[in-house]
Amino acid sequence: MGGAGAWAQDKPATSKTITLELNKLEPVDGSCRAYMVFANPTDTSFTTFKLDVLVFDVDGVIQKRLAVDAAPLRPNKTSVKLFDIVGVTCDRIDRLLLNDFYDCGDDTGRLTGCLDRVVTRSRANAEFFM
Repeated sequence: MGGAGAWAQDKPATSKTITLELNKLEPVDGSCRAYMVFANPTDTSFTTFKLDVLVFDVDGVIQKRLAVDAAPLRPNKTSVKLFDIVGVTCDRIDRLLLNDFYDCGDDTGRLTGCLDRVVTRSRANAEFFM
């Protein structure tokens, strides 16, 4: 049921939508390293951008809940962030859910509605969805 490299999106992107792409999953010492691409076409410099991500295995069971800190995200810039999913091997990962944001903000403070500012995609053998 994984993404299998599909470019599935939850909603259409606009020119000012931040794209979060699960680009690659790589085995690392009994765990899995995720490579994520963050494309920020906005004029906003995000000083906080902490994702609430849940990892589902091939049986549909939640294996991990992660706080992924992707800040800073510079305006009009694409960047790559890496994080490890400790204790879960890549071949067992079927889907990653962007559940919410723990924190999202710019120089003026905390922002609301951050889920509405993003779309998710995957090039990996696992789906990344909202």
